[in-house]
Formats: sequence, structure tokens, C-alpha cells
Amino acid sequence: MTRHLSENDRRRQVADALLHSVAEHGLDRTTIRRVADTAGVSVGLVQRYFKTKDELLRFGIEHVYQRTIQRVDSVPIEPPVRNVVVGITEALLPLDDERERESRVWLAFVQSSLSDDAQQQTHLSAVASLVDGLHRAFEGAQRAGELAESVDAGLEARTLAAFVDGLSLNQVASKSHYDRAVIRAALHTYIDRLFRDGAP
Repeated sequence: MTRHLSENDRRRQVADALLHSVAEHGLDRTTIRRVADTAGVSVGLVQRYFKTKDELLRFGIEHVYQRTIQRVDSVPIEPPVRNVVVGITEALLPLDDERERESRVWLAFVQSSLSDDAQQQTHLSAVASLVDGLHRAFEGAQRAGELAESVDAGLEARTLAAFVDGLSLNQVASKSHYDRAVIRAALHTYIDRLFRDGAP
């Protein structure tokens, strides 16, 4: 790592190394030394920014969430609303190598958050943000006449968020049955059915 890199650039480089390490070796076998080796820097440099593995993991998941937010923010907000919902949810799925690495870190983080209050709050905040965004999209679809007023927008937002998480988990854990084409097709089938069955 060259000396002219800013602190933020250095932290991002270490975070990228973390994603590669977790994807290749799993969380349990990912150590600060392994991350340092992957990044091509010294253990001391990594520990300058992250004193413990937990601190490194927290930054890694925040890095993943930030990348996800950038993808979601790039989705065009224009009618029909159905296309917006597809764009948002596709942005969350592991549809390329980079996002598959991110999903592996996300899964490791979710498991770790079960016994760490600070990590759990980070996770719950991300879930709430996603559900809120989908809820507002479904309400917009109702105003635009794409969904009936009888559709429970809040429940459908929670259901779709859970469905997307399930697709991500299965793609990472059972890739032979849930490859990228399958999870994308499953997502489109789900959303098509929702907008068809819930049409006014």
C-alpha cells in the first residue's frame, strides 16, 4: 500500500481484502494477518485502523452496506413503479462476483450480530431502511394505479425483503440449485405475480 493513499482509501483497501478473505476462507479462518496479506500490507498497518477482528468486520459490513446504497441510489425513479422495485431488489442480489463476496460477508455479519448488540443495531437499521424504501415504493404504485389500495404495502415490503434475503442466502450456500440466472428469474416471477394479482 503506497504512502500517498488517504486514510479512507487505505481503509477501503483493507475492507476489500476482508471481502476476498471471507469469500475464500470463511469468517472463522479470516484473521487480521490474512487480511493484511491479501491487501499486501503489514499487520501493524491494519491494526492502526482496526484493533480487533470485530472492528474490522463491522467496518467491512458498513462498506458492503454503503456499496449497496450506492447501487440502489443509481436506480432510475421513473414509472412504472414495478421497474423501480425490480431495480432496487436486483441491486441487493449477488448477481456478480463482487456482490457474491459482499453477500458472504453479510451472512457472516448477520450470524455474528446475534450475539453482539452493536452489530445487531447496524443490521436492524439496514433492514428497516430497505423495508421503508419498498413500503414507499408500493404506496407509490398504489397512487399510480399499479397496485390496488387493498394491498397491504407494509406487509408486502417486509415479505419481499425477506424473499430477497432468502435468494441471496441460497445463491451463496446452494449455488448449484440457485445460480444467478435462477435467483433473478425467481425475483422477476415474484414481482410480476405481486403486481398482477394486486392490480386494481
